[in-house]
Amino acid sequence: MRIPLDVICVKSGVLCPRCRRLVESNTYTWREVEIMKHLLELEETDPNFKFLKDATYVKAYETNSMIVVVIDVGTDVPQQALIKLGRVLSTKLNTRVRIVRKSNPRNMILQIIAPARIEGINRVWTPDGDVQNIIRIPKTDARLLPSEASELERILSIILGENYRIKID
Repeated sequence: MRIPLDVICVKSGVLCPRCRRLVESNTYTWREVEIMKHLLELEETDPNFKFLKDATYVKAYETNSMIVVVIDVGTDVPQQALIKLGRVLSTKLNTRVRIVRKSNPRNMILQIIAPARIEGINRVWTPDGDVQNIIRIPKTDARLLPSEASELERILSIILGENYRIKID
């Protein structure tokens, strides 16, 4: 797996000056160093995760109840493998982990919101010039959201760099 920090630094837990600067400047967090370490260990030890050899770690985003890890992995890797990886990381980190394949915004939203369905994504321009993206979810799927709607809105806004709101119809 390709990671933004040095492999030796991540495996040992002792960071070189360059890696320490990246962590101290909040480009990456200590929690991300821990996630990278677990991903490297799984790549080496678990044959189910051989696809990690060709993957690239992008970023991890943490909320109160879950962590969303974005990785750049080929389209030949099935979504079930990423779900299984998320479950394994969840047990190692003692919090819910969702692995998301880096792709276009719509696909990333689908992966984060799953298993809830999306009826549509509307783009609304407000009078003050802001743009808001409204994700419409059926009322029957509201209970299937992986976290609270406000947390999902916040994490989607951070990951995709635009304002997102979840509306349950």
